[in-house]
Amino acid sequence: MTITFSSGFATHIEAMLQWRTALGYSRRTLAYPMLSFDRYCVAHPPSELILTRELVTAWCREGTRIEWPAYRAHAIREFGRYLQLVGVEAFVLPAQWIRPPSRSLPHIFSDSELVAFFAAADSVTPSGTSPFREYTIPVLFRLMLGCGLRPQEARLLRRRNVDLGGAIVTIEQSKRNKDRRVPVDTGMADLLAGFDELADLCRPGREFFFEDHPGQPYPARWVTAHYHRCRERAGGVAAGSTPYTLRHNYATRTLTRWVEEGRDLTVWLPYLSAYMGHDTYAATAYYIHLLPERLAATGLTGAAGIIPEVTS
Repeated sequence: MTITFSSGFATHIEAMLQWRTALGYSRRTLAYPMLSFDRYCVAHPPSELILTRELVTAWCREGTRIEWPAYRAHAIREFGRYLQLVGVEAFVLPAQWIRPPSRSLPHIFSDSELVAFFAAADSVTPSGTSPFREYTIPVLFRLMLGCGLRPQEARLLRRRNVDLGGAIVTIEQSKRNKDRRVPVDTGMADLLAGFDELADLCRPGREFFFEDHPGQPYPARWVTAHYHRCRERAGGVAAGSTPYTLRHNYATRTLTRWVEEGRDLTVWLPYLSAYMGHDTYAATAYYIHLLPERLAATGLTGAAGIIPEVTS
């Protein structure tokens, strides 16, 4: 979807988004809140083209009963800061006015829950509206759990970035537009190779490793919907979780294994941080207080029985 701005602030909004993108931030983060602000300014034209305190607070409060949404407050604060940076008069919403987001603890799957979840994933049946889903879903979710990938990283993975011979998956332009190389173990490499061979028979020369239609990856809503279907079929495990929970579980299970092996986490944490593509070590250290008192090894990233053998 191409977003077009049309208010008096349109030029500045677009310039800010381009500037942030050049710095490595995702355009999507602020594009939609700023589109809402742009439409508000069209419907309620300010008397003068200045980002005033009155305009900022009026938009933040629109449609709310108690307090304004943090995503609006953050977006308009960044817009005000940008305007001041380029020498334009603007009100900058104080950071103290923005309520910090509450962070709920991610669900940590038990071994039995993961067995049930992947049994449900492996039992997905073929569908005329979603060809190849019976193979995509088991492999996609195992890749996310086995390598700690963000859902969008796995979903948007291009075939050229999967080096099956070298057992390396390259993630391009992920968070902050950074690239990273993710080594995979033998079991995962075999699983990906089997899937790739079978998928190539159905759609030779595909662009995406997991491809919905020619040249198109599966949409995020498709991944989320099937994640929840697998949860429900597994007995309703991990209520309230999202596909991102698989990435959380990769981190906690890796740290648990290292603790059981007697490794010094202060030495090994930077390696996990780089592997997962975290911006800071603190983001990785967050998982330490979630460590369950059990080993992480489950054997759920093996290839046996998931992808049928391809015969010529």
